[in-house]
Amino acid sequence: MDGPAAQGKIPWDDLRYLFGDIMYGGHITDNLDRRFCSTFLENLMNDTLLDEAEMFPFIEGKNISFKCPQPLNHEQYNKYMEQELPPETPLAFGMHPNAEIDFRTKQCNDLFLGLVELTPKDSGSSGDGGVATVDDAVKEF
Repeated sequence: MDGPAAQGKIPWDDLRYLFGDIMYGGHITDNLDRRFCSTFLENLMNDTLLDEAEMFPFIEGKNISFKCPQPLNHEQYNKYMEQELPPETPLAFGMHPNAEIDFRTKQCNDLFLGLVELTPKDSGSSGDGGVATVDDAVKEF
C-alpha cells in the first residue's frame, strides 16, 4: 500500500468510537440510526480516506465529486475548503434532490412564523400591556 495511509497505524476503531458514539451518539434516535451511523463511519473512516477517497460515494454519474485531499498544512486545508468544496446537495447523502424542497419549505415556514410573532399586535397606547414597538417584541421573543 502506498500513500499517507502506509506511513503509520491509525487507530480507526478509536476514531470511529470518538466521532460516532461520543460526539454524535447523543443524536442517535434508535438502533437503525445507530447501525446507519456505524456503517457510514466504517465505510468512510479507513485507510482509503488518506488516499484521496471519494467523500460522496452515492453520486456516481451525477457529475459531482468531492475527494479527500492529500495531507496539507492548516493554511492549505483552509484554502482547500474555501475553493474546492462542492455545494451542498442531498445527493451527497444518497437522498433524492426533492429532499431539499421539504427542508427549505420548513425553514421558510419557521422564518415567517418568527416574523409574525415579532409583529406588534396593537399600538400599545392604551396601556393594557400590548407590545408597543418592534424592539419590544424582539426583546420578548
